[in-house]
Amino acid sequence: MAEPPLPRFNPSAGALSDNPLLTAVAVMLGVVTLYFGQDIFIPFALAILLAFVLAPVVNWLRRLRLPRLPAVLIAVTFACFVIGAVSLVVGAQLVQLAENIPRYQTNIKDKINAFSPGDGERGILGRLSTTLREITREITDTDDIVTAPDPTEAQSAEPKPVPVIVESTETPPLELLQTVALPLIEPLITGGIVIVFLVFVLLQQDDLRDRFIKLVGKGDLQGSTEALNEAASRVSRYLLMQLTINLTYGIPIGIGLFFIGVPNAVLWGLLAAVLRFIPYLGPFLGALFPMALAFAVDPGWSMLFWTLALYLVVELISNNVMEPWLYGSSTGLSSLAVLLAAIFWTTLWGPVGLVLATPLTVCLIVIGRYVPQLQFLGVLLGSDPVLEPEERLYQRLLSGNTDEAVEVAERYIDEHSLAAFYDDVAIPALRLAQSTGPQQAADLANRRLIAQGMLELVEEIEDYEDDELLAELPDQPVRVLCIGGRTELDAAAAAMVAQQLNALGIGAAVLSPAAINQEGLTQLKLEGVEAVCLSYLSARPHVFARQICRRLRRKSPGLKVVIGMWGAAPDAGGSTEMLDKIGADVISTSVTAAVEAVRAMLGHGREVQEGPDLAAEITPAPLATTAPAS
Repeated sequence: MAEPPLPRFNPSAGALSDNPLLTAVAVMLGVVTLYFGQDIFIPFALAILLAFVLAPVVNWLRRLRLPRLPAVLIAVTFACFVIGAVSLVVGAQLVQLAENIPRYQTNIKDKINAFSPGDGERGILGRLSTTLREITREITDTDDIVTAPDPTEAQSAEPKPVPVIVESTETPPLELLQTVALPLIEPLITGGIVIVFLVFVLLQQDDLRDRFIKLVGKGDLQGSTEALNEAASRVSRYLLMQLTINLTYGIPIGIGLFFIGVPNAVLWGLLAAVLRFIPYLGPFLGALFPMALAFAVDPGWSMLFWTLALYLVVELISNNVMEPWLYGSSTGLSSLAVLLAAIFWTTLWGPVGLVLATPLTVCLIVIGRYVPQLQFLGVLLGSDPVLEPEERLYQRLLSGNTDEAVEVAERYIDEHSLAAFYDDVAIPALRLAQSTGPQQAADLANRRLIAQGMLELVEEIEDYEDDELLAELPDQPVRVLCIGGRTELDAAAAAMVAQQLNALGIGAAVLSPAAINQEGLTQLKLEGVEAVCLSYLSARPHVFARQICRRLRRKSPGLKVVIGMWGAAPDAGGSTEMLDKIGADVISTSVTAAVEAVRAMLGHGREVQEGPDLAAEITPAPLATTAPAS
């Protein structure tokens, strides 16, 4: 057997083509490169992040007729000044805190001793300490018994000289430089590299954008431009909203701690604002240090409890009011994606990766929208629904989970209406079931399951009609029959039309396809029935519909016939030629249109009209699992 030819490189389709194995290998190589090249990529990523923040400032200065180079230098200098000022304030607060910590030693000892009152043996810590001492003494006594030397050997043994080692207490200058200076120099070097990258990124902004479009776009200028614009918009909006959230979080924290009496309230307010850039873990870390300080400063416990209450209240307001109001859909990340991104980038780049996790992941999701080989990133990490409402409803019904199907329906009805749900979600879900798979036993069983679930769903969501109006309507005589044309799925669609008609005060009953086959049609009673609505999900049910219309006309010449072609094009209902060919009065392509057509035929408003009660005479036949005989 000949081996299949290797995929050929196609520049227009991208280097990765559509081979998932090559895509996985490329992603793994990218992760390995980011890990081992973090000394280069971390400063570059920080520079890109700052460039998103400073680009609006540079553009504003350019609009003032300032050349690009001075505009970039002014923006970068301003950013360095702000960061430096904040660092000086934080440094001064840390020095003051270090000087005051020894003063709080007494309060800490008193609170620790409070756990072991009196002689120290009745408290929790006292009992624990006593137990540990007893266990240690038992172990020591056992070791003495096992390892005790022979007294005769001890007497005969001569004492050995004790070695004396003289060590110099002076630290060599090179070791001192390595221990003290290098940890301080390394962040400065990284900061310098970030500033250099930032200046060049802002200076070469247009050139870098053009090169990215040429590299990734593969000739698709529109898609590449949209990707860049969307990434810039989302990241810039995220940073702006995050900064606003952090300030509205840190400022109340600082003011509240000042009035509570916690020392260095400015430091803790700044720390709370900065650490909130870290997803999930940041607020906890920001609250840990002030609470520890409140524990040490106050001889009692009120300051600690007030500090805890302050953080809880501000956190609740920030999470439930400010973030939903400001964020909206600014990032497009799901909550699980934020958590996974934080873990991934922290593992890859450490604490810096934790800060950069959300912006970098946003950029990856945007790239995945426009690069076919990376679309799985948007599916896995994005917050947008990956299934349309009709697909979600179809999946819930296919799995037999009617409760979740009802939840999908309720959410859509709350946002739109019941009629819109039938036309835009329920009917398309039935069409999905109608078009999947060949006519095999498993497919027929699935279709029956979906049809039964849809009937239960229609029954459950009847409560979304006007309850007061329905309470005023008495039981109506059956004037309209809604009949499934060929399958049980058609009958489920017919149930939607009947439900809407009954809600309008027009008595309607639902019949299965077995009611209009050769045997069922002879037993069908049409006395008092004014209209029949035949339901078809098939795109071209013309032959079957024409046969049924002729039989119904022969049985009841004055009967009005509405054909619901749910799988046809929206403009199919206005074709006079099709109406004459089938022999129907109206062809509708939506539940709403079918209901309105019946109302117009019967001249029915909201009033209740009299007519013979045929509800007791018409018994819906069981759902058919196969197409009825013609």
